Amino acid sequence: MNTPRNPFDAFGIGIADGKQLRQQLSGALADHRGLIELSALAVLFDTIGGRPFYDLDESASSLQARVIMSALHRPAVTDRLVGSAEIRMSDDGYGTTTADITTTAGLLVTTGLTRNVRVGRTSNSRDEIGTLTDPAPRQLPATDPNLAGHKIIEAIAHGDHPIGPIAELVDGSVSVRDGATRFTSITASWMANMMGTMHGGMIGTIGALACSFGAQAHTQPGSDYQILDFDIGFYRSPAVDGTPVHVDVTPIKVGRRIGSFEANMRTDDRTLLARATADVRFTPR
Repeated sequence: MNTPRNPFDAFGIGIADGKQLRQQLSGALADHRGLIELSALAVLFDTIGGRPFYDLDESASSLQARVIMSALHRPAVTDRLVGSAEIRMSDDGYGTTTADITTTAGLLVTTGLTRNVRVGRTSNSRDEIGTLTDPAPRQLPATDPNLAGHKIIEAIAHGDHPIGPIAELVDGSVSVRDGATRFTSITASWMANMMGTMHGGMIGTIGALACSFGAQAHTQPGSDYQILDFDIGFYRSPAVDGTPVHVDVTPIKVGRRIGSFEANMRTDDRTLLARATADVRFTPR
């Protein structure tokens, strides 16, 4: 696999029709089931959520303090997506933006908001977003519908089941520690934002991936799941120097139809980087 230049190349995000930001989904962004989850959309969502606020004053950099995403329809692996956002509130230091992601056919797949904060650092560069390109086809993985979720997680952890293309993209691995599902990603320079630390959309991607594996661990044989709501607060932006970040996911409450999970992203020395919650719907296959 070729190393991407930046998060936008990695996630098929580019400019189309003049200035419109779009994302071309592909098998490279599918999970261990061969499906698209919110993790595949986090970079686009974070970017469109932050852009309108940044554009108000380009003399100072801005970051997202929180991203809240809600899934309405699951996009297909081959869909092309369109991002749009609107500022709802802003002052000198803070702003709130609502954001939508739709397919080019007009189907709303994800909606939510970002909390933006202006920081003291200035930047002389903007995100390097190229033009949209068509992806290469890729064979998709699939899970055994007769297996309980914890067996699937065990198989992934032991290398007996593929972890999925999007987890491979972030150099991820899965383990189980003290009843919690842990997802570890090895950081890389291409994950950086324009200030040289991890792009907020990448933090969201890794956090949502971890929550997805946490949800999978609690599925029953013959059932599947989808993350409906994902809320992540950013506390520190990790370095992208090859060091790992670990996300431990614990269940808050798991029922037959809905499960709620909490996830904490930390460094090796236990520094808290981000905290997320996810609500998941369990469905029969």
